[in-house]
Amino acid sequence: MSADTPYREELAHALRVVHAASVLTKSVLRSLKNSVSAETKADDSPVTIADFAAQALIISALHAVYPADAFLGEESADQLRKNEGLAERVWQLVQQARSSHVQQHENGHASLVFPATKEEMLHVIDRGTNAQLKGRVWVMDPVDGTATFMTGNQYAVCLCLLVDGVQQVTAIGCPNLRVDPQNPVNVKVHEELVDESGFGVVLSAIRGEGTYIRTMFSNGLGEPGKIEVRSGTGGKESKDLDFIESALGSTSLSQAEHKAVAELLGAKWPGTVIWSQQMKYIALTLGATDVMLRLPLDKTRYTHVWDHAGGQLLFQEVGGIIQDIDGGSIDFSHGRRILGDKNYGMIATQPGVFEKVDEAVKAVLARRT
Repeated sequence: MSADTPYREELAHALRVVHAASVLTKSVLRSLKNSVSAETKADDSPVTIADFAAQALIISALHAVYPADAFLGEESADQLRKNEGLAERVWQLVQQARSSHVQQHENGHASLVFPATKEEMLHVIDRGTNAQLKGRVWVMDPVDGTATFMTGNQYAVCLCLLVDGVQQVTAIGCPNLRVDPQNPVNVKVHEELVDESGFGVVLSAIRGEGTYIRTMFSNGLGEPGKIEVRSGTGGKESKDLDFIESALGSTSLSQAEHKAVAELLGAKWPGTVIWSQQMKYIALTLGATDVMLRLPLDKTRYTHVWDHAGGQLLFQEVGGIIQDIDGGSIDFSHGRRILGDKNYGMIATQPGVFEKVDEAVKAVLARRT
């Protein structure tokens, strides 16, 4: 990557804040183990103090550098304003993260800007409630996979810069993922492949410049290793394709049809099972799995931008193919949600197998009455 590569500065800042947020979340896991204090959001998914604190950290640090940029995050501060005890715990975690960050710098000054007061922290978190995706927008999911985060399994700290709805830069921290950046490809990624003693890895990309992986340490990052672009699946037959799934029993996706597609190709289903959506893209990027399907029950279903932005860029930069069921590219420009009437479902595969998977999907969907 040359010094004049576009978005090189943005990538450096993205890596810095994702690393800090990853260390923050991993420290929560280590201090509380399996007793992470959880609240329940309106959509009934668990959210932790780490989720709120990481969003505050990310937005505060980036806003200080790019004050004209907008932000889109999963969390708002509404719950914190209604629950003073929860707000205080989040504020204490932010202060601890700042103190730790300062101690890691020889000059005694933080290179990242943290909220100065609890009220400022709440205001910073609410900067992520932006609904417009025009211009430069930093999209984040501070802890993607909060359910498995709370059990000490895989989760991701996600950040992506969209420019007019196009992914340009991403950094995704995987604090619990135990892989060797010098030989990361084709490792069987699963929930229990946990880096118990370290801080996992971070994957990053600038559009058109490839995908890189680095080890995360408590005080910084290791040297980057480039993940080679793939042109196929190494001669793998259809029956040997690995289909990655969420935990079985999803009500928003037609997993019965996911299974039918795999069976039509003679493949086992499910193959790899990982809860976090962004960790599925990590597994695809590392060549640990071959196919990810998202076949909604109907076009009224939707998914959120922060579950896909960034992870898709990582995978595409190593040759991965992602389209909706109608053959269109995924459009991130319509707000917080990716709507079914804009992008109906998703098919993501390693290069060389997309056409046969796409044909199988269409054959299965044709059975709908």
